[in-house]
Amino acid sequence: MDQYKRLFGIDFKKSVISSKGLPLYISARRSFYKLSYSGIEFILVELPPDEKFGVVAFKKQANQITAKYGMPVAFAFENMSRAQRDSMINQNIPFISESGQIYLPFLGIALQNTFYDTTIIMAQKMMPVTQALFLYMLYYNETKPLIKKEAAAKIGVTQMSITRASEQLSAMGLVSQERRGKETYMHATANGTQWYEMAKPYLINPIQRTITTTMEKWYMSYPLSGESALASRTMLNRPRIETRAVFKNLVDLKNLQVVDTRWESYRDVIVLELWKYDPNLFSKNGAVDPISLVKCYENNVDERIEGAIEEYLEEKQW
Repeated sequence: MDQYKRLFGIDFKKSVISSKGLPLYISARRSFYKLSYSGIEFILVELPPDEKFGVVAFKKQANQITAKYGMPVAFAFENMSRAQRDSMINQNIPFISESGQIYLPFLGIALQNTFYDTTIIMAQKMMPVTQALFLYMLYYNETKPLIKKEAAAKIGVTQMSITRASEQLSAMGLVSQERRGKETYMHATANGTQWYEMAKPYLINPIQRTITTTMEKWYMSYPLSGESALASRTMLNRPRIETRAVFKNLVDLKNLQVVDTRWESYRDVIVLELWKYDPNLFSKNGAVDPISLVKCYENNVDERIEGAIEEYLEEKQW
């Protein structure tokens, strides 16, 4: 939904709808949603990454879906080529793709001249959703095969996002994928510490931004991070200002007051780390997970912090 808000300035409400009554070739392996905002409504059909239909079929399917729901329909692709884009536009078929191609004639048009090469999966660093998927498998599902659909529900992202994340983990040699009927299963390629060591070069710092702000009581529900997390588990002294982590999408920056600690009492302020994925997914006993915390300090040169991190990691037995 962030893509729509960024391009059109509209924060659509998204709700799952039933595809019952549509032919199986239209509904199978697809997800159907209704997007609405201030009287504007349309159907969004998320397609599997291996979708085989051509533009003529999409034209017929769009007409059938529109007839059923009584509103416009757009198809959501994971990626698309220039030829695919041009064909869809020529047939006036609305679409979006995660690579940034958007054609919604009933709202407006936003197109980018960048295209994704489906034969190349960039493996230099993990995307935030890729790291969230890796951590979920490491902490909760390491030795068992994980269904993509289940992973999407646990992490709170779309199946399209999980597909991109699993492809990146596969390109990094961290997972193998197996198709069983309609489901795709992911398997870790190693166990425990060995798997973590394989992933270390690709892991990212989860912090997008750090803000010092006035204390609010609900901030206490966020997990401890930084030196506050280390102090909660090790012999490190607690910092004067507490640090907590929160998913960036949960913070309203417009209403967040940034303060200067030189002019505020330490008891009245807090440091908030805005994370690229939800730290609550993997927090334990009120503090962020060890691996994410390690990445927060990847450029640290303080021996005091380094020793505390090693102690913090010892609590995780792989």
